[in-house]
Amino acid sequence: MLRWEPDVVIVVLGGNDITSRCQPRDISMDILKLCRLVKARGVATVVVAGICQRWAFCDNALTLDRFKAIGSVIDHYVMRYFPVSSMIHMREDVHWLSDGVHLSEDGMAVFMESLRLKLAKISKPKDL
Repeated sequence: MLRWEPDVVIVVLGGNDITSRCQPRDISMDILKLCRLVKARGVATVVVAGICQRWAFCDNALTLDRFKAIGSVIDHYVMRYFPVSSMIHMREDVHWLSDGVHLSEDGMAVFMESLRLKLAKISKPKDL
C-alpha cells in the first residue's frame, strides 16, 4: 500500500472466525482501527465491505439469524465512520459454493457489483 499509494482501499473481511461468543462491538473497533491506520497512511477513501452472509458455521451454537445480527451490528457501527458496501440479493442456491461459505462465480459478481455501486455513490463520476 505504501509503495503503490492508492487513492481508494477496500477493506474486505470474512466471517470465518465469528462465533456465537463474539462481541460485535469488539469486531467493529478492530475494523475501525484498521481503517484509521489505512487513512493515516494517506489513502483518501476507505470503503469496508460488509461481512458476507453465509450458510455454514464451525460453531454449532451460531445460527444464521445470530450471524446476520452480528454482521448487521458491525455494519451499522462501522458505517458511522466509513462507507460500508452491503452485499445485495445474495441467494444460497446460486451465489455460494456447496460448502455454504465461499462465493460462487455468480456470487462474486454480485459482491463486485455491490462494491462498484458504493464507490459510484461516494466518488466523483470522473474517478470511475
